[in-house]
Amino acid sequence: MTDVRSAEVLRTTGNLSVFEGVLLLLGGILLVVAPFASVAAFTQVTGVLLLLGGVIGIIRNAGSGHGEHGGGAGVLGPILAALAGVVLLIDPTLAATFMVTVVGALMLVSGGMQIAAACGMRGREHWMTVLICGILTVLVGGVIFLLPAVALLVFAIFAGVQLFITGIVMIQSGSQFRRISRQV
Repeated sequence: MTDVRSAEVLRTTGNLSVFEGVLLLLGGILLVVAPFASVAAFTQVTGVLLLLGGVIGIIRNAGSGHGEHGGGAGVLGPILAALAGVVLLIDPTLAATFMVTVVGALMLVSGGMQIAAACGMRGREHWMTVLICGILTVLVGGVIFLLPAVALLVFAIFAGVQLFITGIVMIQSGSQFRRISRQV
């Protein structure tokens, strides 16, 4: 009886792994073939989820008694989530580009802080490592900040290749699980 159950578990795991692998493989291909359209679609899905989550949070807060869920302040998070969702839905490409630009700006600030810290550490252990990291962070942040569309393209293609490879691995693993289930 245990062998039959084990075989079924292996077969089900294998089937689900193959299915997941096919989805990852297709997602990877879409990201590589049409990176901007894929990012826009992902941004729209995220917008729908944020809007839906925000509306549910607002309804939950409105229906709760006084003092529950943080009172008036507890509705602020869901309102912000709903507004963010609307912004993502209105112009997903602009929203994605804006987010990438913000990441570039944060990297510029972070790299600048690392450089300043390295200058303060000069002569101490690892100060050169901190300086090099700061310089690299400023360089990468500058490229991302000045060329957000290029950064988005590179990120989408990199993510697509990663998904493609992971999909292949999942399909191979699932096939092995199914093959083993036939031997049990």
